[in-house]
Amino acid sequence: MEDWTSEFIQAAQAELTSMVSDWKYDYGANDRECSTMLLWMAVRLNPVLAAKFDLQLTERGDENGFDEFTNA
Repeated sequence: MEDWTSEFIQAAQAELTSMVSDWKYDYGANDRECSTMLLWMAVRLNPVLAAKFDLQLTERGDENGFDEFTNA
């Protein structure tokens, strides 16, 4: 595995940004839907992450929940 250098992180961010742009173009997804999909992917890779989030807040869009991260 590659070291977590600045270059590696920037490349990964660019790939994620490109992937999200594709989702928006191909499927008409909005920022919230894309963020939810990225969170789902992260939880599938590491189920322990699910315990760190109140996933019910992502469904309701509470002011103190998921929207806090997507509107930052």
